[in-house]
Amino acid sequence: MKKKTVLFASCLLGTLAFSSCEKNLYDESKQPEKELQMKDLDIPADFQWKSTRVSETTVSSTIPTPTIVSFFLDEACSEEEKLATIPVYAETSSLPLSIPTYAKTLYAQYKNGSGAMIKATMPINPDGSFSLSINDNNNTTSRAVTRGHDIEDDIDYDKGEGVIYHPKNGWGTIMFEDQFPSLGDYDFNDFVVNYKVQFEVNKQKNKDYKSKLIVIGLRLKAVGGIFPYSPYLRLKEIKKSEAEVEMIDAKTGRPFKVNCVENKKNYLIIDCSELIKNLPKGESQYFNTERGALVSTNDLPEIIITIDLNVAKEVEEILEDDEFDLYLKRNDDGTEIHMNGIEPVGYKYPFKDSNLLPVYESDGDEEDDNYYFSKERLIWGLRVPGNVAHAIEKANFLKAYPGFRKWATSSGKNEQNWYGQGNADKSLLIYN
Repeated sequence: MKKKTVLFASCLLGTLAFSSCEKNLYDESKQPEKELQMKDLDIPADFQWKSTRVSETTVSSTIPTPTIVSFFLDEACSEEEKLATIPVYAETSSLPLSIPTYAKTLYAQYKNGSGAMIKATMPINPDGSFSLSINDNNNTTSRAVTRGHDIEDDIDYDKGEGVIYHPKNGWGTIMFEDQFPSLGDYDFNDFVVNYKVQFEVNKQKNKDYKSKLIVIGLRLKAVGGIFPYSPYLRLKEIKKSEAEVEMIDAKTGRPFKVNCVENKKNYLIIDCSELIKNLPKGESQYFNTERGALVSTNDLPEIIITIDLNVAKEVEEILEDDEFDLYLKRNDDGTEIHMNGIEPVGYKYPFKDSNLLPVYESDGDEEDDNYYFSKERLIWGLRVPGNVAHAIEKANFLKAYPGFRKWATSSGKNEQNWYGQGNADKSLLIYN
């Protein structure tokens, strides 16, 4: 009996030892944690990847003469955070502004009759609207305008006109992945462009703010892709026959020949490939994506495009993201990459690719919003209303911007300022 007890105990100890070893071998808590990748994210089906919205804004005044008012995103009313400088009239008007989704408050400045600067604070409603009412009887038409970027010099305030910025007076950023319809590595540095748009606006009584002159700045920040793409700009609310276009080098003022793309709908589509000519890559095969081959901000190519319309158009129509379509076209096979929800120009979209969301339903109806969405609802173009640092080669974008995951997986409800909230990993990013 004693022998059996000892034998049983020995077997039990052996079993426990084996189980312990087995647990050490297969316990997930003791294995290296898998690094979360963009492709692992669970993206809600309704997420549109928008970081701006066009406000439903009303402005009014009891003053019989126009009051020049400037609107800002920050309480300090800094020049780069300016959204508009416009005349407000003795009537209630609708003012279209491009506002980041994270913004909860806007600020306005104007001068009263004695020359003192008045600051107003305006909460933004959940639907993106806000209102400003000017009731100071001492207001005059004296200008409270400060100059911003050089391209604002094209706006003549002496005519009683104003300017509306998109996305603001400072730069916005568009980042692309270049392996469509494959997902790629998702470091979002394959093609990175800064953009800013300024609308000269004029308003007649009981009319909306309209623009006849549009000035667009584009600045190339990085090219980390492996395919030969060129940038193009399509303005869907403007026909080619409605505009005269000029393009210059922002640093030298040298004019470029403007080439427009012929298309069936006669959209104004401008070839912006001057941005990528003669890039100073140095020893790198890429442009400004590797620590050992950085490009100074002063050496980033920049162009200015001036569009003079034959007939003024409502600014709200042009401000919508879908209408300002900066896209890529591959030089060798014609592949186009657009922001999500925007149809290509001449490229035959791969409708039957099982890795993409279906654009056409089973009954043949077209789902326009499904263009350039993977079946996981991932995208190839990301637009941000700020001068966003881009990732170095092969960086994990989710590590570079920790708030990005919560923003994307919450359908844009959380971490709306993921790109500017101060917790980015600077070791994975390049700032220009």
